[in-house]
Amino acid sequence: MPDRKCSFKISLAESEDNLIESLSNLLKQCSEKATQLSPLPTFSIGLSGGSLVQLLTKALKRSALDTTNWEFFFCDERYVADNHSDSTYHAYRTEWLDQLPAILDSQFVKADTTKPLDACAADYEARVKVKLGNSASLPQFDLLLLGMGPDGHTCSLFPEQPATLKETSRLVIPIRNSPKPPPERITFTLPLINNARDVAFVVTGASKSDVVKRVFLEQDKQFPAAWVDPTQGQLTLIVDAGAGSQIK
Repeated sequence: MPDRKCSFKISLAESEDNLIESLSNLLKQCSEKATQLSPLPTFSIGLSGGSLVQLLTKALKRSALDTTNWEFFFCDERYVADNHSDSTYHAYRTEWLDQLPAILDSQFVKADTTKPLDACAADYEARVKVKLGNSASLPQFDLLLLGMGPDGHTCSLFPEQPATLKETSRLVIPIRNSPKPPPERITFTLPLINNARDVAFVVTGASKSDVVKRVFLEQDKQFPAAWVDPTQGQLTLIVDAGAGSQIK
């Protein structure tokens, strides 16, 4: 098994309730760490879509944390209008309007998808740099929450587009011809992802059990998720019984 540069821990949840508890505890730990370490008054968290929307909603409700100074970014976003059903921002905003009304729309740092795709990616990178107070150096998120597909993709970094994994200068890049619809997106790149203080994968479903083993235990680099290896931070894998069945 290849050695990881960062520390690595696994939380195997036997039920959804256990998974929600693990995610809730992670949010508490990371937000407290950010308060102690960051010169900024905010807790910066990068979001992914899919099943994480509802799981994170439940974890935030359980934790009852004060989210007043939290800022929510998007690890990737579909190149669609803010009110489109495919928009990750729209998914969270719709869910949280009812479930977490204390979180304001102004706390979302979202991509401007009215701009041309390349300009949209460049503009979002610039906003990340300004918001995190590191316009002259590599920005550092307090926490990135990532998902993973059965094909081992994470964010919008896909096995079919290996060149995206070699990007070293840009922090946010445009994606065209995504193997998953919609075809156009923007995504964080590995330099930005791997500079985070904490990175957590939240993976559910038995259909992902084999790729979980190959990514996290074997570090099979044909899968983009296996390239996530924080240079200074903590990597956490939170899995349910199905997704974690081959790593027990």
